[in-house]
Amino acid sequence: MMTNIHHGYEMRRRAMATLASVDLNLLVPLRALLKHRSVTRAAEEAGVSQPAMSNTLRRLRRLLNDELLIRVGKNYELTARATALLAPLEIALRAIDNEVVNPPVFSPADSHRTFTVAASNAATVTVLAGLAQKLSTDAPHTSLHVVPLTPKSDQLLGDSGVDLVLLPDPMPTVLPRERLFDDDWVCVVDIDNTEVGDTLKTSDLSRLPHVVFDMSGIPLSAEQTLQALVPTRRIQAVVSDFLTVAFLLRGTTMISVLQGRLARLLAAHGLVRVLKSPLHLPPIGIDMVWNPRGGNDPAYAWLRQQLLDLMGRQD
Repeated sequence: MMTNIHHGYEMRRRAMATLASVDLNLLVPLRALLKHRSVTRAAEEAGVSQPAMSNTLRRLRRLLNDELLIRVGKNYELTARATALLAPLEIALRAIDNEVVNPPVFSPADSHRTFTVAASNAATVTVLAGLAQKLSTDAPHTSLHVVPLTPKSDQLLGDSGVDLVLLPDPMPTVLPRERLFDDDWVCVVDIDNTEVGDTLKTSDLSRLPHVVFDMSGIPLSAEQTLQALVPTRRIQAVVSDFLTVAFLLRGTTMISVLQGRLARLLAAHGLVRVLKSPLHLPPIGIDMVWNPRGGNDPAYAWLRQQLLDLMGRQD
């Protein structure tokens, strides 16, 4: 068994060593020689002299241990080995040209790619809903796959297939990040809450019970500010998803803070009443985070630009 394994490894090692010793510059003139079956015409296509192409043919014959071109009467014909090389050589050179030298330009209208974005539920309804609408018109054959945001966002951009993460600024990352938008904090209560009027007072923040957000202990500037300025506030409920706040408030006197975009969207659907905070709450930023290995991918660059355009139009 060990002998067979060692033999297989040795065969692979020798094959790699053989490929490493090949002058890949010979592949293009080889294609010209096989296509034209003429040293003269191959030299013209390659832009070299006929003696130079004749020397290249000699090198190819030694490398491949085959004549490649043999004279039959006044013309040259391909050997069986040369004929067998035509198709795979063309495929290999086309792949190098298209994928390595001249990578394809991303065409949204023709692409069938799936874009995978990790985001909180709040960012999904306030940001990605608009992106989905844009994709449906500008890139109708693409798909949008949304996955949950986790505290370890950098792991999402590893081998999990996630292309982009929408990350709140309190959450750290070592990967490139770019600000997508800034959001304010507002206070929200149930639409039928009669404990507060149209103007919220600081005393209301200490008098009314609170629903607070907590995601694995990640501190939010708004919550830290409230904790420092209203130390007597009573926390009645804790959630890990901002979308659930509106439903917990229903039929109660509780109060909570939400990102302004989400709060105004919920208010438009009659789920909450939005009130300006009597205290200054530092804004929150949402960043786009991506793996640098995809930084030059035109599809990812296009996706990020769509989000920037989308949020710019909403500001």
